[in-house]
Amino acid sequence: MIAARINQLHRDGVNGDKITVSWEGQKNSGAGHDRYLIKADSITLAIVDASTTFANSTRNLESDALQATNRLRRLLGNAAPLRSVAGKPTWRDQQISFGPIQIRLTGFASWYGPGFHGNPSASGERFNQHAMTAAHRTLPFGTQVLVTNLDNGQSVVVRINDRGPYHGNRIIDLSTAAARILGLVQSGIAPVRLEVLAPRNANAATAR
Repeated sequence: MIAARINQLHRDGVNGDKITVSWEGQKNSGAGHDRYLIKADSITLAIVDASTTFANSTRNLESDALQATNRLRRLLGNAAPLRSVAGKPTWRDQQISFGPIQIRLTGFASWYGPGFHGNPSASGERFNQHAMTAAHRTLPFGTQVLVTNLDNGQSVVVRINDRGPYHGNRIIDLSTAAARILGLVQSGIAPVRLEVLAPRNANAATAR
C-alpha cells in the first residue's frame, strides 16, 4: 500500500525533494504503453500506466503522474512542485506543428463551466463548456491561442469567444474541457504561457 510506504518514509525523515517521477515507456510502442515511475530515492512508490485510475483524472497519463508526484512532495515536507517528468520523450511533440507565434504572454489561467453552460458569451455565441474556447479581455474573437500550463507542460489550443477574466492577475479564462486537458480543474488556477497564433487567413479573427 502506498499509504504505508508514505508513512514509513515520513518516519525515516525522507524529504519531499527526494520524490521524483520518470517516464519508463517504450519509445516506439505507442502511447498505450507509456508508464511512469514515482520514486523516493531508489524506492518505487507507484507505477502509473494505462491501468491506473485517479479520482480526479485529467485524462492525460503524464499529467496525472506529475500531479500525483507533486501531491506526495507536498505531503513530505511541502517540497516545491516538479514542472516536468524526467526522461519524457520528445518524439511525439515533433509531429505537431502550430502556426507562427504572434504574441507571447504569461500570467495565471482560471476556468469556468457548468454554471455558464448554454449562456450567451460576449461574442454572442452560446458558451459550451465542452468546447476548446476561452475568454480574454482584449484579444479579437476567433483568435487561436496556444495555452501551456507551466506547472506540468501540458498544452491546448483554444479559440477566444468571450470576455474576461476580471479577477487579479488572471489573463485567460478557459472552458472546462480546455482546463481539464491542462490539468488545472482541481487547482482552479495555474501559471500559463499564452502564444497567440497567426490566423490561417485574413478573416480568421475579427474584433468585436
